[in-house]
Amino acid sequence: MAEKERHCDESFCLFGAQVLQKRLQALTREIAGVREAKDLEYVHRMRVASRRLRSAFSIFEPCFPVAQMGRWNRRIKRITRALGAARDTDVQIAFVEEFLSRIEGQRERRGVERLSLRLRQRRQALQANVIETLDRLESSGVLRDMEETLLQRLVEARVNQTPETSPWMYRRACEMITLRLEEMLAYEVYIHQPEHITQLHSMRIAAKRLRYTMEIFEPLYNGEMKKHIQVVKTVQEMLGDIHDADVWAEQLPVFIAEERARTREYCGSEAPARRLLPGLEALRADRQAFRQQRYKEFLSYWKDLGRDDVWGTLRTLVLERAREAVRETSLPEAVLELAPDPASD
Repeated sequence: MAEKERHCDESFCLFGAQVLQKRLQALTREIAGVREAKDLEYVHRMRVASRRLRSAFSIFEPCFPVAQMGRWNRRIKRITRALGAARDTDVQIAFVEEFLSRIEGQRERRGVERLSLRLRQRRQALQANVIETLDRLESSGVLRDMEETLLQRLVEARVNQTPETSPWMYRRACEMITLRLEEMLAYEVYIHQPEHITQLHSMRIAAKRLRYTMEIFEPLYNGEMKKHIQVVKTVQEMLGDIHDADVWAEQLPVFIAEERARTREYCGSEAPARRLLPGLEALRADRQAFRQQRYKEFLSYWKDLGRDDVWGTLRTLVLERAREAVRETSLPEAVLELAPDPASD
């Protein structure tokens, strides 16, 4: 191997190879469906798989050569972006169709139907970008390189009889989960300020990263991590709903301005575009009301989590399992350079 990997616990790297292999397979099995574009769920599943794969890259990065890991990450990041734009548009189209089903009057349908048309046109253009990015990914050889590298690692681990677990694995899990948790909680100061749209969106991203990290290490905790994962998933989804409403608030004025410009160019006047406004205003009001309601639900849920000390329980779980893993070996507990026991504070 031309470039030496950084030193890392062999059991941890075996675990990493298994995690990466599983996530790589989850990504590649969706490729054919994404190309055909007959079922929107292929795009959704592949997008999620690419995100989970990249999340695993950040955790198991010490187990692989820097240049190789960097090449993998860059290629997968490109497909994540392409799929993200397509998926976001799919979600908007689905919502607009559902909203249309609730409108009875033709006066309000015009604007929403025009929006649906423009979104479908956008989605068609994005599909070409998805296909082009997929072509580049497959022709780059990165998927094959990952598959071969991971398989080689698994074979070497079996030949060397590498243990399935080690105290270092639990230490790393404790460090990473705690770090991701603190990154999410850093935004807690903004949750009672609904106007802080950017910070609430960043909190959603931090919750997603925490969830993906917990999912990676979940096999180490004998089912005890599942309820915490579900809690973080709920936080992520609620903040995601709030963000989606904020996106509509940002994009609808842009759409109206664009339609006015198109109408002026083709008709010489903006007057025909005014017929679109009742429906678009109805949609805006609907999303505004939804945002207010969902925000209230989020605050109530977050208050319940604090009352039940959910985050303290999660910290204790990962710290205690790490300490137990050390105590079950002959290693001194000093090998576990973790945060102090909360009981000693």
